[in-house]
Amino acid sequence: MADNSYTDIMEKNHMEIPWHDYARQDGNILIDKAGLIEKASVIGRVGLIMLSCGTGAWRVRTSMNRLSKVLGVTCTVDVGLMSIEFNCFDGTDCISQSLSIANTGVNTSKLYRMEQFVDNFPNEEAHLTGEEIHRRLDEIEQIHAIYSPARLGLAAAIACCAFTFLLGGGPIEMMLAFIAAGIGNLIRTKLIKHHFTLFLNIAVSISASCFIYAALLKNSRDGFQCTINSRSRIHLFHALYHSGISVYYKRNRPGKAGSALRS
Repeated sequence: MADNSYTDIMEKNHMEIPWHDYARQDGNILIDKAGLIEKASVIGRVGLIMLSCGTGAWRVRTSMNRLSKVLGVTCTVDVGLMSIEFNCFDGTDCISQSLSIANTGVNTSKLYRMEQFVDNFPNEEAHLTGEEIHRRLDEIEQIHAIYSPARLGLAAAIACCAFTFLLGGGPIEMMLAFIAAGIGNLIRTKLIKHHFTLFLNIAVSISASCFIYAALLKNSRDGFQCTINSRSRIHLFHALYHSGISVYYKRNRPGKAGSALRS
């Protein structure tokens, strides 16, 4: 009997969308002459990839609107943290779709390529077939993050340490914030790579940062016999913030960039 791990034999909870099936309905017809279903598949997929890069709702909606104008479609979009609901009208027909992703994380390399795709769409992709466009989106979707979890954790730790200094924290508090934020972000990026859901990532990362900071804070009081005031709570907040867990900011920043727990 083959030795398969649990994750190998477990069926994905989120089904993959057969994007190319929608494009093949119109064969070799250019996208601007294709039917509403094929146009909506391109618009929706672009928005979904943008959302998976960790960019804000404003940028996702703007990208979908720009493609809609080029394709002669009116599009209304409602962007959530991990889902998109949109309607496409062409004056005759209407299509409503609801799309979702299992997880999200900042990927600036993929986001940059998507921005280029949207900017060049009127002059390049608008003159291609739906199948050709989805092939290009396949290539972009395969782009992985450049930096390793360790590097991302180090960057978050340095940022948190700097903010603690700006808030008036001393060397001990800066060190504690450095350690807590770095480990929290390291855990978060590791969980993302294993395709755990966003809310599990947040819960585990926050819990780890809180526990580490509180434990180190207590040991610091006992070991150095020093007085650390209530402002340490503020430094703990920034340890969580810079560990990459601020969902609200990532979602709403204007103009920027196994089980049921597995996708």
